[in-house]
Amino acid sequence: MDGSRVALVVANDEYDDPGLRRLVAPAQDAAALAEVLADPSVGGFEVKVLSNESAQEIRYAVEDFFADRRPEDLLLLHFSCHGLKNSAGELFLAVADTKPTRLASTAVAADFVNRQMADSRAQRIALFLDCCYGGAFPRGMVVRAAGEAQVQDAFAKQADVGGGRGRVVITASSAMEYAFEGGQLAADASKPAPSVFTGAVVDGLTTGEADRDGDGWVGLTELVGFVTDRIHRVTPNQNPQMWTFGSQGELLIARSRVRRLTAAPLAPELTQAMESPLPAARFGVVDYLRERLYDEDLGQAYAAWQALRQMIGDDSRKVSEAASEALSTAELRVTPESVELSGTTPADLHLAGPPIALTAGASSSVNWLKLEQEGEVIRLHAEQSTPGTHDAVVQLAGPLGERDVPVRLTVAEVPTLSPKSVPRVEKPAPTPAPKVEKPTPTPTPTQREPSREPTGKPPWWLIAVLAGGSGLLIYLNWPGAQYAHYLWKDANNTGWSVYRTWYDPVILSSFVALLVSLLARGAGTVALGVVAGCVAALIQAGLLILAGGISYNETGAWLASTAVGVGLAAALLIVLRPRSWPLRPVPAPAAATAVVGVVLMLVSSSIKHGDGISFFTVTPLAALHPLVAIALAWSALAAVDARAQTWLTAATVTYSLVGIVGAIPAWTTGQSPADFLTSVAGSVLILIAVLIPVRPLPSRP
Repeated sequence: MDGSRVALVVANDEYDDPGLRRLVAPAQDAAALAEVLADPSVGGFEVKVLSNESAQEIRYAVEDFFADRRPEDLLLLHFSCHGLKNSAGELFLAVADTKPTRLASTAVAADFVNRQMADSRAQRIALFLDCCYGGAFPRGMVVRAAGEAQVQDAFAKQADVGGGRGRVVITASSAMEYAFEGGQLAADASKPAPSVFTGAVVDGLTTGEADRDGDGWVGLTELVGFVTDRIHRVTPNQNPQMWTFGSQGELLIARSRVRRLTAAPLAPELTQAMESPLPAARFGVVDYLRERLYDEDLGQAYAAWQALRQMIGDDSRKVSEAASEALSTAELRVTPESVELSGTTPADLHLAGPPIALTAGASSSVNWLKLEQEGEVIRLHAEQSTPGTHDAVVQLAGPLGERDVPVRLTVAEVPTLSPKSVPRVEKPAPTPAPKVEKPTPTPTPTQREPSREPTGKPPWWLIAVLAGGSGLLIYLNWPGAQYAHYLWKDANNTGWSVYRTWYDPVILSSFVALLVSLLARGAGTVALGVVAGCVAALIQAGLLILAGGISYNETGAWLASTAVGVGLAAALLIVLRPRSWPLRPVPAPAAATAVVGVVLMLVSSSIKHGDGISFFTVTPLAALHPLVAIALAWSALAAVDARAQTWLTAATVTYSLVGIVGAIPAWTTGQSPADFLTSVAGSVLILIAVLIPVRPLPSRP
């Protein structure tokens, strides 16, 4: 799925006008739908929720939502509110300050939403209307729509957008039907639940059951079919509707956590060889099928797995054992095999095995254990405050079978001191209470920063901070006239010095940081990683020059530059910080390559130039550059989530390239090609380690 995935959820359950009754479901609609859409393992959307806002605020948010989009973006807009119509039968969406007698000025007209959709450059737009209108149903359920508010007519102009754009409008019911909430109005208002329609949407996306063709994706057509079947089990008289305008192909709305595979047919020659009376021929088939188990084509891999299972019962012991051994190497491997949680501290499960095994989806046996699955990593965190020990199971299900991972959560009890237990005469030293880790609130999807996703756009405030800080760095490090300022000078020891120039790494890093920060809104995580690499190089240079005492008459500029760099690094970490900074596992070949690179960089600083002086003679802090390089490279290699891996890799690459530029004076000014070439070789090895990591091959018998 290329392009950004952005969703706007609008829900209203509080109305100023007494004629519009209070709804129960919309607030729950917003929370439940936002959670599943923001889940990176399901929707992966950047979600914004508006609850009980005014008509003007919603109109502005809708226009802003559709504006400045790219053609490849996927936009999803969901309304959960009252649906009203005027005397002409035009549809209006009622919001907090709507007056039924003044719909044109106080409600959101369907025609307004229509125009914003038509004017948007995005070619993939889905609109969900879970609209409602006052009234009661004899069974006590809250009516969600009424009358002949013609949705299809209101959005008919979408068919004329042209250019291959796809607009899909989905409603909770037809124009002549009611749409219902799940709870009883009088008795269950204190325990609200999502509406029947939105509840079915959330359930279909969460469980993956809406993926009817088993291709790993939930399309809108599949979703509507699933929702319709689910609603008919509750209220047969409600029929969700779907209209497409200028749509080409299926709009894929979410990933499916349940992957159903269809085995590809085996070649006739292979089938004949499996039935051969010669054990040697059948043994050769086992060897061939073992290789197919690791095929990227999951249909081929699944067919090989099924064939090997049949051959376990072969009358040749050699063939049977070979088939069993081949299957055992293709099993899903989980690290760790059991999980111990403490409080709200999260933990990760790492999946390993052939591609077909990695299609397994994770689910929890209890409600308090929350899972976030992204690729080969499953993040576990608990929402349980009851003291004691709690047991659960993470269930992994895939085409090759199921596997359970036991989870044990320990919630410490906070001790309370009774006043009667404190002696009145002599007050002994208090016994320290056991340290209880302060629970970290688990952010809801609406609180989760959109930039957590690798494709998410950085917030505007970060762009402003980065651009402003980079501009200040350019001002502080402006070279000026030739030989007018020193970059650094060791006046009291070796006499070594480097003048500020237009190609020194400090001013180049400042310019690159400014340019890339201005492009970061479109480039996303990679751009922020490049800025992080420039900032890391600036901070490292500032610490080396200031602490090494070689700032000469530029001390003020270096202090200011280092302080600005630290501020930019803090702003970047606020947005980019991963949930954890693991140090392992790291691919051994990549780790070895990075370590050799760092050793070469250290060696280069110890190589003496023609005057018998090395950079280590100037300052022992010359070791700081390779140490920062290995820290960045190692963090990139050990990162377990895609976003952290992306920006850390970009930061490492940028830092290494800046290091190569910084080594040029060793050749041009210092007349030491050995120092320059050794430093460059070390930086190149760092680049190789993070850009071409050697992954361990699957073991085979």
